[in-house]
Amino acid sequence: MADNSSANFPPLVSREQAENAFGDALRLFVGRGRRYSVKQLANATGVKDRAIECAMCPSGSVDFRPLHMGAQYSIQKFLGAVFTSEVIAIIDQVAFEKPDGIDHDEVEDAAREFLAAKGRAHHPDSPGGRELSDCEQSDLDMKVVAIMAKAA
Repeated sequence: MADNSSANFPPLVSREQAENAFGDALRLFVGRGRRYSVKQLANATGVKDRAIECAMCPSGSVDFRPLHMGAQYSIQKFLGAVFTSEVIAIIDQVAFEKPDGIDHDEVEDAAREFLAAKGRAHHPDSPGGRELSDCEQSDLDMKVVAIMAKAA
C-alpha cells in the first residue's frame, strides 16, 4: 500500500542528470588523449570495457547503459577524489582523499591563514567594508576548503 504521507515532489537530482554527470566526468578522464584509455580503466577496475563505453554515452543515446553502483564505486576508487568531485559537482560537493595521517601543524597553518584573511575582510578598509565582498567570500570559502582537506 502506498504511503499517502510521502513527499510527492521530484528528486533534487534526476536520474538523467546523475547519469550524465558520471558520463561527463568519465569523458574528462578516459579516452583518446586522456590519462587512461577505456581498456586501462577496465583492467584497473574490473569493469567491462563495453560497460564503460556505454556509460560514457549521453543518457539519451540508444547506446547508453548505466553502470551499477559497484562499478561506479570501483571507477571512483581508482580515478580518485578529483574524479569523484567532478561526479558530485552537480550536488555542490567535493571529495577528498582520505589521508594516512593528519598533520596537525598543516591544519593549524591553514586555520591561521583563514583567521587572518577573515580579520582583513572585516576591516573597514577592505573592499566590502565591515561586510564581506564577493571576492572576500570566495577567498574565505577556499581557505575553509583547504582546512577541510588537511583535516579530512
